[in-house]
Amino acid sequence: MNVLVFVVAIVLAIVIGMKLKTNIGVVSLAMALLVGVAYYGLRPNDILACFPSNLFFYMLLGTFFYGFGMHNGTFQNVAQNILHKTGKYSRFMPLIFWLVTMVVMALGAGSNAAPAFLSPIFFGVAIEMGMNPLVAALGYYTAGTAFNLLPWTSDFAQKTGINIETFGTEVATKISLGAMAYDIVFLLIYFVVFCIATGAFKKRDAAEFRKPGPMNREQRATLIIIVCLAVLLVLPMVMQLIAPNPVTKWMSTYLDFRVLAAVGIVMCHVFKIGDINDVIKKSIPWTAIMTVCGTGTLVGLAAKIGIADTIGAWLGSSVPASIVAPVFMLVCGALSLVVSGGVVQPLMVALIPGIAAATGCNAMVLAICMMVGLQYAGFSPFSMGGTMSTIGCTDEKIRAKMVGPMVLIAISFVVITALLAWLGLFDLMFSGIEYELTVVPAA
Repeated sequence: MNVLVFVVAIVLAIVIGMKLKTNIGVVSLAMALLVGVAYYGLRPNDILACFPSNLFFYMLLGTFFYGFGMHNGTFQNVAQNILHKTGKYSRFMPLIFWLVTMVVMALGAGSNAAPAFLSPIFFGVAIEMGMNPLVAALGYYTAGTAFNLLPWTSDFAQKTGINIETFGTEVATKISLGAMAYDIVFLLIYFVVFCIATGAFKKRDAAEFRKPGPMNREQRATLIIIVCLAVLLVLPMVMQLIAPNPVTKWMSTYLDFRVLAAVGIVMCHVFKIGDINDVIKKSIPWTAIMTVCGTGTLVGLAAKIGIADTIGAWLGSSVPASIVAPVFMLVCGALSLVVSGGVVQPLMVALIPGIAAATGCNAMVLAICMMVGLQYAGFSPFSMGGTMSTIGCTDEKIRAKMVGPMVLIAISFVVITALLAWLGLFDLMFSGIEYELTVVPAA
């Protein structure tokens, strides 16, 4: 009965939010409080303790810091330079979308900040060239997902950080890098096949991409700060792998992304790179943060009422060991169709030790299935990833036409990968790698 009430609460939050055209996160937060107090008998403080504060600060500090680069045009300048140099190759424009996204993600913009300026450019180009607008959305999403686990990015810090509590730093890093390697290969192949099927590689009259002006003082300073902080984040991790020492161990332990982002914000303010008040008002995606954290509170309620244990027990006792990994991926994907993967991940990673102990499955395989399933289903227009991927499409008729195909694409991502997991792809990737869980599975 608890599971049924919980599912009904999620569905009602989505339906009410869509019907009233209001933020689903706000409705989800209210639903969590109402259901938690009225049905489950929890105190308001206990329910609000489910608020994903860790995720909130990753998103807030990350978008705040990179907001300076978006606000003063640093990322736009980089993107426009690439488009200017490659725009004449109209046949390869979909791959140029991929290249531009890859570079911007490598700069550290992150999946919450990057679409704010890439999506409008991609949709403008696609529509002007008579291309299927889905190419613009999918071009950003596949490349953004493929490269959001680069070790110096906020996404890597956030997603790997959640896994560290269960697997420890070294193994959690291997899982993230393994997921990134799979993402790059699979998503590029999927995107190329989609473009061939929709005729996106046909020769067209290219739009005129004017060469942007040289970077100004603020943009150069922003780029220097981003590069310096990326080095401070990545170098200690690399040094610990090559030549472990107390200095880089301290740096890799304590100088996480949140600390460095906070330092970057102060530096941008001190060097007058941008108006901090304008960045707060215009560059931090408050709506997206509220959506993710509001729905995260409702989903987090599942742990309080034991739904996570119910799912884990079902997977551990009722599902054959040979298909536990793909089924776990499908469950994660089903949740991520309507809720941000970052919200669901803490809930699902907590199930892994128990499932691994009950079935004998490799916990690292279960972890990568979780990460991939949560990421891929996020292309749904009802989830965070799909919403951000289409943020640059201002034509409501075009957006409406993309809803159905986006849901189908999200489902196909997860189903194809689940089949590959069933065939043993991820078992092969992590074969022979030793690990030790830092969370003791419940008896």
